Amino acid sequence: MAGATRIMVIRHAEKPGRYGGTQYDGVTPTGSSCGKSGEKDLVTLGWQRAGGLVTLFAAPWGPKPGLATPQFLYAANPEAKSSKTLGKAKDDLPSQRPFETITPLASVLELTINTTFRKAHYDKMVADALGQPGIVLVAWQHQDIPLENGEGEPGLSQEILTQTATAGTLGIPSTWPTTPAGEARYDLVWVFDRPGGAGPITSFTIVPQFLLAGDLPWPA
Repeated sequence: MAGATRIMVIRHAEKPGRYGGTQYDGVTPTGSSCGKSGEKDLVTLGWQRAGGLVTLFAAPWGPKPGLATPQFLYAANPEAKSSKTLGKAKDDLPSQRPFETITPLASVLELTINTTFRKAHYDKMVADALGQPGIVLVAWQHQDIPLENGEGEPGLSQEILTQTATAGTLGIPSTWPTTPAGEARYDLVWVFDRPGGAGPITSFTIVPQFLLAGDLPWPA
């Protein structure tokens, strides 16, 4: 049976930090807590982007050219490990943000987000995603998406290439892109295509989201 024909990858939406000269704290989906208690959540700008993703991928506004409506959704597991399993693993303290980022889209599309895989286990996630018969959207932390992760190890994109026996790098960035001013970018969708649902990736493109003020084209 054929597997994934397109895998689209986004980083989670805006996290606590300074945007436009204003400091933003994280906030839970219900607004029940913020500040330090919301440090693993999206900020209000991030929730705006999360809602805007519906217009990129879902009818009646989407999918935007270069994108497709996903049939399968993946996000890093947002749950903390139990005290019995805590150790020195780098995924002990997961972020809620990848899951939160695609929650509105999941609701509109009536899909369940697959959160089986913890954020350091994206190699296993990629293997599972490649086996899905159709179009996949993945939300993950940006350090792990490029050819190399933050520790210089093969990143999520490299896992896609390796597991599909794709030759070369198709122009995939080795690190996550920043703005000309060196600031974080949250406004990109990385698209991996293999129309036959098997074999190597045939093309890679980066699609700008253009959802919020300040979003930039690609390349910037």
